[in-house]
Amino acid sequence: MLPVMVGFKFKEVIMYVWGWMAEEAKRPLLILVIDEDNDVGVKAGVQSPIIGREKNLEAALKLIMADPEDADANAMFAAIKIFDNESHRWPNGVEIATVTGKHDGGLESDLKISREIESVIRQLGATECIVVSDGPLPSSLSSIISSRIKVVSSRTVIVKQSQTIETSWILFLRYLKMLVYDTSYSRIILGVPGILLLLMGVLHFFNLLSLPLLLIFVGIALLVRGFGIDAAFSGLIRRLAEISNKPSLVQLRIFTAVVGLILIIVAFVAGFQAALNYLQSALRGGELNFEQVLPRMGPFAGVLIVNSIDLIAIAAFLNTAYNIFYYYQMKSTRVWRHVQAMLIFFFLWIMMRLLGAFLTTQSIVYLIQLVLIALIGFASLLTSITIIRSIRSMRAPKQ
Repeated sequence: MLPVMVGFKFKEVIMYVWGWMAEEAKRPLLILVIDEDNDVGVKAGVQSPIIGREKNLEAALKLIMADPEDADANAMFAAIKIFDNESHRWPNGVEIATVTGKHDGGLESDLKISREIESVIRQLGATECIVVSDGPLPSSLSSIISSRIKVVSSRTVIVKQSQTIETSWILFLRYLKMLVYDTSYSRIILGVPGILLLLMGVLHFFNLLSLPLLLIFVGIALLVRGFGIDAAFSGLIRRLAEISNKPSLVQLRIFTAVVGLILIIVAFVAGFQAALNYLQSALRGGELNFEQVLPRMGPFAGVLIVNSIDLIAIAAFLNTAYNIFYYYQMKSTRVWRHVQAMLIFFFLWIMMRLLGAFLTTQSIVYLIQLVLIALIGFASLLTSITIIRSIRSMRAPKQ
């Protein structure tokens, strides 16, 4: 009986492997065209992914008619040529598809290309591909493609250009036109210098133009663009505009966070102003210099802490209290973390007030109180951890 069962199982394995090999033999080679900036969608109005030779040929013709100098159209024609050449050589058949990103690029463009590649693979069942593009692909995009399908070859289509002076001038004028009329470039090439020239004219009109002031404005403009502050600010505005679509609990959480941030800023400003007033009164209105300020840095820090810690504590208590309410409503176990945080903030507030008083007065009494409060706070924290663990173990479902 045992040899019969073994033979039966062995036969099942052989049939499974044979079926898998037969299925793999039917999988076609995919000619995959990558249009990273979605020229075929923007200029020709064709939706992607574009699957099949006839549809790709039709899309390439529409694109070349819309823009005879577009490199993506040449890449699509090159892919069709590869399709025709490989159709007779590849035993499993050949398929062709074009996927596109977004015109402004970025993360959303990569995600769109990723989704379209997955859609093409599901429809065609391909496991290997030849990638065709109009230029070198960025490493992030290459990783997206290779993680979803095996790349057996890649072709970069470069449009041949004449090296004559006339052609060079044509290319120069073409790119100059792109810099002027393409908003993604004109905002930087024309917009920023335009703002600076307008600012210089206004300053000159009011007799306020000076080289240091001009350098400050130019430096700010370069700093904003170089570090992407403008993009970060526009992203912040966009996220703030989306707050109205969020649940009311999330809106209140964002509101308390903003209020807390404002309180912290006000606290530091008030504390720093009080500390400066202390220095001026200690020096009796004399000029501030390093030799006179250095011996008074301890009291300076103490006055800063004493005059700012209360508002900072209010901000911390406000945010922590709302987080306790938020996670309680969400029935999340994170509520206990914020209960512990509230306890920690309470003892930190008392300790910072005592530290500020000690630095200001240099009285040993405040230092002793600070040490005692630190010990009590540490013991309270350990007790709270033990209590919370006991509550969790009591509420945990029994196996």
